[in-house]
Amino acid sequence: MKKRLRYCKILNTNINVTDMQETVEYLAGNLEELRGNYICVSNVHTTMTSFRDPDYNTVQNSGAMALPDGKPLVIVCRMRNFYGAGRVPGPDLMPRIFEISREKGYRHYFYGGSKETLGRLRTEIMNRYPWLKIAGMYSPPYRQLTKEEDEEVTDRINKSHPDFIWVALGAPKQEIWMREHQFRVNGVMLGVGAAFDFCAGTVKRAPAWMQESCLEWLYRLMQDPKRLFSRYFKTNASFLLHVLLENKRYRKENRFRKVAMIGHKRIPSREGGVEMVVDELSTRLTERGYHVEAYNRSGYHVSGKEFDEKRGKVYNGVRLITIPTFKSSSLNAIVYSFLATLRALFGGYGVFHYHAEGPCVMLGIPKLFRKRVVATIHGLDWQRAKWGNLATRVLKFGESQAAKRADEIIVLSKNVQEYFEETYHRKTVYIPNGIDRPENRPCKILTEKYGLKGDDYILFLARLVPEKGVHYLIEAYKGLKTDKKLVIAGGNSHAVEYRNQIYNSVRADDNIIMTGFVQGRELEELYSNAHIFVLPSDVEGMALCLLEAMSYGNCCVVSDIPENREVVGDKAVCFRKSDADDLRHKLEVLLASPERVREYKEASASYICGKYNWDDIVDQTIRVYGCEEGKGNHV
Repeated sequence: MKKRLRYCKILNTNINVTDMQETVEYLAGNLEELRGNYICVSNVHTTMTSFRDPDYNTVQNSGAMALPDGKPLVIVCRMRNFYGAGRVPGPDLMPRIFEISREKGYRHYFYGGSKETLGRLRTEIMNRYPWLKIAGMYSPPYRQLTKEEDEEVTDRINKSHPDFIWVALGAPKQEIWMREHQFRVNGVMLGVGAAFDFCAGTVKRAPAWMQESCLEWLYRLMQDPKRLFSRYFKTNASFLLHVLLENKRYRKENRFRKVAMIGHKRIPSREGGVEMVVDELSTRLTERGYHVEAYNRSGYHVSGKEFDEKRGKVYNGVRLITIPTFKSSSLNAIVYSFLATLRALFGGYGVFHYHAEGPCVMLGIPKLFRKRVVATIHGLDWQRAKWGNLATRVLKFGESQAAKRADEIIVLSKNVQEYFEETYHRKTVYIPNGIDRPENRPCKILTEKYGLKGDDYILFLARLVPEKGVHYLIEAYKGLKTDKKLVIAGGNSHAVEYRNQIYNSVRADDNIIMTGFVQGRELEELYSNAHIFVLPSDVEGMALCLLEAMSYGNCCVVSDIPENREVVGDKAVCFRKSDADDLRHKLEVLLASPERVREYKEASASYICGKYNWDDIVDQTIRVYGCEEGKGNHV
């Protein structure tokens, strides 16, 4: 998924919600698309100027980005629940780009400053960054250039083939100059104000503690009080007043755009389909301007302590709130859901979004406080073999609570939609999971770890729980005459006894490879190089692993449960549910016909990526939330 830019509108200026690391990565990853465009580095002064001057406001909002230089802009972003916002000062951004230029070979042009400053800047750069390629430097006169002079300078810049054009003319002059030269130059322009002076050492910068305390203006005022006194005090006071008034309006207008996600184990994580859906949905809603807080569970990763990575408080703009709970599988979800719900009642959310039947036990609590509640039923969890009698009753109770109390219910399959209609006479909204087309990876890790070379194995990739049916696949595989290996990848998710049974059943077979939980490059390689992908599940909501396998262009063999048939259409092979003999027969036919396997491979990716589009799914979810974007127009 390509990263989308996020904005927080502050006094009519679209300030990017970003931080230094994210900005550097975005510039490096999108340099070719940014060529000819410009980037503003905004602070309180430029924002107030933009607020008062419509023409300058157009300049600020017409560039590729408006980065938050001043700490007050960051504070306003965070006050409005734009998590992860951080400062991107021009004097700090410039050396960060210099650093990565060593590897990437970027060329830099410097426009602005006095000849003396540029001379000292060149010397300082060569001392600190001897690898840096300086395409050129130009100190313009204080007067406006004539048309001929401007064309000559523009031509000179373009002939130097710069990647980055650093512009230091001071605001608002530098932004106006960049706007006038938008798409006339072949590099990306960045207005960095006093960065040349700071880097050259001609002007001393405020200490870091003053920058972080919103006192950089005071330091500069002490350096030049006569020029800056009126500007700072009038501008800062006016900014504070107008922002306070705007914040009041903002909270009222955006009260339904703050969402609590409750029910998953944790994000980011690939522990299960619920986690992957919450991850995608939360991230994409955040990119649309929604403020999402995801209530993660504490405790070890279900696939092993080694996968329990340290997580920050913000992930892709989503605020992460960790809720303590018991390790016991029987109490884990209920205790977590109860505590998460109590915590969320004080979060000012417009929407409570519960995921899965178990957590839905608690959705009646926010309803008592007249909160809007949406429930996503990822599958009929009470049907899963791993649950005992008590857990099954709790899950069915959660299901009934969703049916009776939720404002809207989202289901992932037509089969579950029909179930709710027949059982509870409750209408639901059908919104399937989505998928993006990935990049296929050649075998590297697989060759080093398992000796696999590509197209030489049958793949199962899912949690090792009874309802996923890997035991049917093992039985079927042992009856095959084939040189293809069987790769079984996945964690166990509390079903320890079942996992041990599976491991014991394949221990003596060298042709069956158990990888355990996989993620990252190894996961991508597994999907990219399989001969056949098999999902023999007895119960599913909507299997994300199946969508992923097809998106990589796999020939898939799946059990004929309605949820699987709905996904694959005629672009995969189906066998009778729970029938290992029928599965073996279907695999024999495919293994004997490489041409047929190739036909399924060629058709699957385009079919699945066209059918299940994440952008459409987010649009539908927003309508279910009942916000201003298409309220009530349910699919």
